[in-house]
Amino acid sequence: MTPIRTLVLLAGAEDARLFVNEGVGKGLTEIVALSATQFPETATEYADRPGRQSAAPGMGRHGLQPSTSVDDQQRDRFADRVIEALEQEWPQAGADRLVIAAPPKMLGRLRSRLKGAPKAALMADIDKDLMHLAPQDLGPHLDGVLVV
Repeated sequence: MTPIRTLVLLAGAEDARLFVNEGVGKGLTEIVALSATQFPETATEYADRPGRQSAAPGMGRHGLQPSTSVDDQQRDRFADRVIEALEQEWPQAGADRLVIAAPPKMLGRLRSRLKGAPKAALMADIDKDLMHLAPQDLGPHLDGVLVV
């Protein structure tokens, strides 16, 4: 019987790590580490003042508020890069399942960007920030989802 391979994605607002689990009792092996600083395009550029709009000539002018915050824009761009890395590693890892752990805001962004085989293989998502933990300390946080 072949072991079930699981890809585990841990992500935060500015960092992400991808691990593979080869089966029960095999632990986690880190295969990719990402940081928002690796991708200069994730930095948001913005003007020093909000834009202005006038309704018609001679009418009043109104300031415009940005539709999304700078943090949300950065989080969106980084989530795109994380999903690209996941899609690139998925076929090479030969994984059967996917587990994602991220803070709620990032988890929602990652879920909405998942597609294809990784989306079909999503076994569990955990709304916790586990980025600060060492691989050997992840076991208790993945209990019930994965036996490492």
